[in-house]
Amino acid sequence: MHGSSLSAPVFLASFRYRREAQDAIEATGRPVIVSLRPDDAARRYAASEALIAIVDARGALQRGLQQVEQLSQAVQERRGGLLVLLSRSDAASLGDVYTAGATHYLISPFGASELGQSLRFVERSIRRMQKTSAETAVASAQASIGGTARWEWNLGEDFVRIGPALAVLIGDPPHTDRLSLDDAFLRLDRRARAQARRAVRRIWQAGVPGEVEHRLVIDGRPHTYVHHVRPVRDAGGGVMGLTATVEDLDSTLIERRLSAHFDTLTGLANLRHARAWVDEKLNSRAGHNPACIVVMFAISRFDQVNAAYGRAVADSLLQAVGRRLRRLLNDQTAESELPARLGGAEFAVAFAGPITLNQAVFFSQRIGKGFEKPFIVGGRVIHLSCRLGIAASDEEVTTADEMFQRASAALASAKELDPNSFQVFLSDEHGNPARFASLESDLRAAAERRGLSLLYQPQVDIVTNRIVGVEALVRWDHPLYGVLPAETLFAIAERAEFGTRLGEQIMRQACGEAAAWPASLRDIRLSINVTAADMRAPDFERIVVESLADSHFPAARLTLEVTEGGLVEDLEHASEILSKLRHRGISVAIDDFGTGYSSLAYLKSLPLDILKVDKKLVTDLSGSTRDRVIVRGVVDMARSLGMVVVAEGVETESQLETLVREGCNWYQGYLCSPPLALGDLAPFVENWQRTPSA
Repeated sequence: MHGSSLSAPVFLASFRYRREAQDAIEATGRPVIVSLRPDDAARRYAASEALIAIVDARGALQRGLQQVEQLSQAVQERRGGLLVLLSRSDAASLGDVYTAGATHYLISPFGASELGQSLRFVERSIRRMQKTSAETAVASAQASIGGTARWEWNLGEDFVRIGPALAVLIGDPPHTDRLSLDDAFLRLDRRARAQARRAVRRIWQAGVPGEVEHRLVIDGRPHTYVHHVRPVRDAGGGVMGLTATVEDLDSTLIERRLSAHFDTLTGLANLRHARAWVDEKLNSRAGHNPACIVVMFAISRFDQVNAAYGRAVADSLLQAVGRRLRRLLNDQTAESELPARLGGAEFAVAFAGPITLNQAVFFSQRIGKGFEKPFIVGGRVIHLSCRLGIAASDEEVTTADEMFQRASAALASAKELDPNSFQVFLSDEHGNPARFASLESDLRAAAERRGLSLLYQPQVDIVTNRIVGVEALVRWDHPLYGVLPAETLFAIAERAEFGTRLGEQIMRQACGEAAAWPASLRDIRLSINVTAADMRAPDFERIVVESLADSHFPAARLTLEVTEGGLVEDLEHASEILSKLRHRGISVAIDDFGTGYSSLAYLKSLPLDILKVDKKLVTDLSGSTRDRVIVRGVVDMARSLGMVVVAEGVETESQLETLVREGCNWYQGYLCSPPLALGDLAPFVENWQRTPSA
């Protein structure tokens, strides 16, 4: 803990007895930081020097549980403690309290002395957690290999199956999963071998559990093991095999063996173990192509963090990165992966097949996204970034060293890009020196050869149930990464200073395709997304006007959708441009309303025709009354300003029913249809409009 226990402040969130709780904490000699707004508590705790957070839930249990849930992640990342104060009548809810994230509790009535004792317990717990990073890493490493050392043998087999914990214990790589019987017994000296054989034979013949004790020399030192052996019986009651857990009477051996395979700071695999794991996957292949993919990433400017905050904070940051990486992997669907710290500020995740490069790319994007959230260490809020390199195995790769060299080369190239960017290593078709897949250059090439496709998602009038418009959504089917969504495309284009050109091409392509729609779509409106970069371009108005003129698409059927952020960056300029376009008959929509700056002043001053309610607000309609009240307020406000209200992301009938009650005009979402390819649009609309409900 930084500072002495009595000098570190305590963070307090209380609902009904704030003054009383604050006085009791101060009576223990500890300063107090009081949270005045429950929705801001997690941010305030993260920005404070406090390690202990107290949630006073007396007389307000449900609000207290919600506050605990909001604080728990920040407290966990800081490796602090979360003490909950409860009323006597709430004792039956302790399970809910711990599930929400509490580490300790105290039930009233209590005074300053009892509270002080509880705080000392919390501080002692924090000290134990922070005692040494090596102990924490060992525990994490033990968990990652399955914990208990065990083996099993089936009648008729000449080998025993072993778990990774036992493999580490006897000095083998963690991925070793079997030993021949001869090898297992030959590891013992002659006398111990004979004794072990007799002991195992007695257990087998008697058909009852027993223990086998022997000594084994590991790293030049003798150690004593006890095998707790138990017979395994078939359906008829006959003994068909043996299984055992193995106890190391020298409890420090497992920690020493683990340190040979796992990083002592983070508990992730070390470079040696990662190489052995990748080698094993490359050798087995198992019919998968690629057999293995390595995603390597490095924390940027970590040496500056070390110099600014010191070694202790830097080490804690590396541990926090390791924990965040594990949480990301918990959400992965890959069948086999290994997270590793390679040394310094470099990490890696190795994936074994079946795995696609597309999956690895999206996982890399999630890692980059994870670094956008700051790390909280020792009361400090520290912002980090990273760069990533990706390498997939092919027929030419035979060793882990080659895989890591390729990933490292891609990482070196990524370091020339913006923070949290990635590069993919590829070999060209002639096997010449490696080249790198640059999404920026690939996107430029795709745009030049019209390799980007547009999909169209219908917009439905809620009253008539007729399709009245479509939104054009750009997609890119990359030959390597698969289909990339619009957000990724525009992020890449912006980084490559290609955003305005991309926006122009989408505008021209959408207008051209819409102008060629069949007669059945002659009344359907077309909506096109416009970015902030598009609107800042000096020739933006010309591009829109020329796109309409060249395609002969009617201006009265075109809607430009602009996000809130794009509108408010330069309000005066945006208002001027949009007013000119509206005078030409073009409609203007504010997109994703509810996600940005959301101000009545902006909406009143800008010439807007349509307000699109963000899909997050629509999704929350099934939640609390507060969510519905917010949507109702947005709808009432927009309609009072003469705007059409479009709800995005509508997926269920119940959402639609709520939107009808709240007064929305149109809806868009999978309840009607996913985005449709150009060739599928007209048949779908024609069929929809013919249905009796339309």
